[in-house]
This record gives sequence, structure tokens and C-alpha cells, in this order.
Amino acid sequence: MLRSSPAAEPPNRPLTRVEAANHALFRLAFGPQPRQLSEVARTGWKQWVEQQLHPETLDDAELEARLGRDCPSLGLSLSELQRLAKGEERARARIKDELRFAVLLRAVYSQRQFQEVIVEFWRNHFNVDVNKVPFLATHYEEHVLRKHAFGTFADLLMASAKHPAMLIYLDNYVSHRNGVNENYARELMELHTLGVDNGYAQADVEALARVLTGWTCGWHGAEGGSEEYGFYFNEDAHDTLPATVVGLPLEGGGLSDGEKAIQHLAHHDGTARFVSTKLCRYLVSDSPPDALIERVSEVFRSTNGDLRETYRAIILSPEFASSRSFRAKVKTPFEFTVSVLRATAAEIKSAEQLFRELQLMGQPIYECTEPTGYSDLQEAWLDPGVMVYRWNLAIKLVRNEIEGVSCGSGFVEPVLHSSPAERAKKVMELLLPGARDRNLERSLSLIADPRVMTAYALGSPGFQQQ
Repeated sequence: MLRSSPAAEPPNRPLTRVEAANHALFRLAFGPQPRQLSEVARTGWKQWVEQQLHPETLDDAELEARLGRDCPSLGLSLSELQRLAKGEERARARIKDELRFAVLLRAVYSQRQFQEVIVEFWRNHFNVDVNKVPFLATHYEEHVLRKHAFGTFADLLMASAKHPAMLIYLDNYVSHRNGVNENYARELMELHTLGVDNGYAQADVEALARVLTGWTCGWHGAEGGSEEYGFYFNEDAHDTLPATVVGLPLEGGGLSDGEKAIQHLAHHDGTARFVSTKLCRYLVSDSPPDALIERVSEVFRSTNGDLRETYRAIILSPEFASSRSFRAKVKTPFEFTVSVLRATAAEIKSAEQLFRELQLMGQPIYECTEPTGYSDLQEAWLDPGVMVYRWNLAIKLVRNEIEGVSCGSGFVEPVLHSSPAERAKKVMELLLPGARDRNLERSLSLIADPRVMTAYALGSPGFQQQ
């Protein structure tokens, strides 16, 4: 069982050098690749973290070249995506498939692992469902989430608010002064900034919804010029009456009022605490200490929502590199799948069956219908009926029964070529580096078939944790 024991917790302590490297690679990356732990432990995990906090300095040329070949729609503008969407069915389906494939390939192969981990956080915080915005989510991923993940929260929030994917997903594109739609205004406060019941009332939701009337998207452009698809402000649809949004008076001045309201929410103390709490839950533990949240909130406020500095404050905190946060979270299905693929040095030629496996596990990429996004808390993923699909995935992978995917030679050869007496130790070293689970190692030593042994280790409670 993965649930924590009711027994008294052992005293909290700092992590050893090897434990800290292990912790960083499982929490700030989607798990280590074979033999990566020893390298990070040798150079020091904080040096690795500093590199990861500046992803632009890490060479991902090989991955980018593959994405250019396999996922060409990633580089298209909104207008180009919309024109492609009007074409044949195969072209329309390709846009969605390439987005999901790109998300998976980046998570598995990118050298910029923390970027992929943190983009997954924002992908759920600012969730959109690709089935409602099938030809817009690709641009949203590239130009909102990935572009602003290391910038300021205010810029990320504004980019999200003005992107057609969000405008359509939460129905603001049809919000009109004669028919105000409150969906986006409510989620903007409840999910994106302040948090539920945190310093605002229904009157604030209604006022914000009126302020955001006319924020829409579509084909637009100067008369006689070429039209472009994207965000625009429809003055005729805008409610021009004065409004007050969470204490901010607005005169009814048009587009600028909506921008002022969003900036006000981005810099609100309630937003600092709400976003900091979510980030601490994601990176440290499901129940992060209040003292950590307070310190991180202060960094968020004092840096005007500088996300890189906020991440750094969490990662370099004593609470992060402590025994209580070590292996304290349970992997989501996406995190589990990617960590399995990384640990086994998997070679991915196509991913359709992997997408089906994620569907069975309850986390299809970009298909969360609820605006909350997928949860990263363990209680959401411990249903035994769902866990069985994780074990099935492990068995299929080691048997090379997943179409388009195979275990890499960097993993298979050390396991197959080790002696039966050493094989269990080798599997532990490759899949659970730094772990001290003697019971699991003994259980593995009783299994003769190296592939079954590997699947057993991948399905073990220890591998579900990070």
C-alpha cells in the first residue's frame, strides 16, 4: 500500500548527498535516466538545479530537430492552424496528435527536465481541453505556457486571458453586454488567482465578467488588409458601466479596464498565497508546512511574481531537501508513464498505444474536461482499480508489447548481461537508484525472468513514489 502508516513519523532531517540528488531527479525531473544519479550526486544537486532553472542554457537541439520532423504543427501561427483545421480530416486529427506527441517526447527526452515538470504544473493550473479547442491548444502550449513559465505570473496570466484557447474553453468569447457569461471571470478568481472563497464575493465575479465583455477572438484585421486569427477587443460587445473588482474601482473605459483588473488580481496578496501554496504542494509535499508557504508567498510578492525566483525559493528551502519530503508524493499516471520510459531508456517511434494507456489510467494528455485540471495529490490516484493499469503498462513495456515503443539497450543490456545473483541489485540500481528497500530486493531475487523482475520493480510501491 502507498498510504502512509499511522505510526509516529521519524525525526525530520536533511537529506544526504545521494538522497538529495535522488530527490531532485524524481521531483524536479520525470525521474533519472540510467546512471544519471551518480553524475548529479558527484557534481552536486544544487548545481544541477541552477542549470535547470535556466533551461535556455541547456542544449536540446537533438530533441528540437525531432519535433521539427514529427510535430511540424508546433511552429504554426494561430491563423495557419485555423486554415489547416479547415482542410481534410486527417490534417485536423494530426494537429491534436502532434501536440500530445510533443508533450510526451519533451517529458521523456528533454535535457530541460524542470521546464517540462513545471509546464505540466501550469498546464493543469491554466487547463484547457483539447477536445473543445482542438486547433488552438498547440499554440496555447507554445506561446502561453512554455513562453512564460519562467517569466512573471502577471505575464503568464495575461497571455492566458487573451488566448483564444482560454477564451473559447471558458466561454468568454461569447460574453456580451446584453448576455454576460460569468464562466471565465469565476474561474479566473477561483482557479487562476485568488482561490475559492478567498477575499471575493459573487458581486466581484459579476463585476469582473462585465469588465471582460468584448474580450473575444476570431478573424480580424484592418479594412482592405489581410485578416489574422486571434484575440481582439469588440467594443460594441463591451459593458461600459463603472465596476469595482476586489476593491479596484474601474471607470468602464474599455480594454484597459480588463487589463487593469487582471493585473490587480495577479499582484493581490491572496494570489501570492494561493499560487505559492499550489507550487509548494506540487514540488514539496501534499501538505506543505505553513512556514514554507509564508516565505514563498513573500518571495512571490517582493519579486512581483517572478516565477523563477519563486521556484528557487521552494527548491532551495530546507523543507524541500528534507526526509519528510523525500518520496512523499505519489506519481500521477503521466508522471509514472514518463518515469518508466526514462528509467528503461525507452525508444519511442509512435505513441498511440501510450495515449490509450494514459486514457485507461485516467490522465489523457490535454483532455481534462474540468477547468481544475488534473490533481497532483495522491488521493486522486490511489484507486486499486486504476493502479492495475500501471502494472499492466510495466509488463507490456518490458515485454516490448507496446506498439512503437521498446526498452533501450542502455537499460536492457546491463540487466540481461548481469549474473542471476547480481540481477536484482542491478534492477534496483537502474530503476530505484539510492533506494534502500531490502524487502523489495529480496523479492526481486526470487524472480528468475529478468523481464518479469523489471516489471515487478516498476509496479512496486517504491516506484510509484517520488
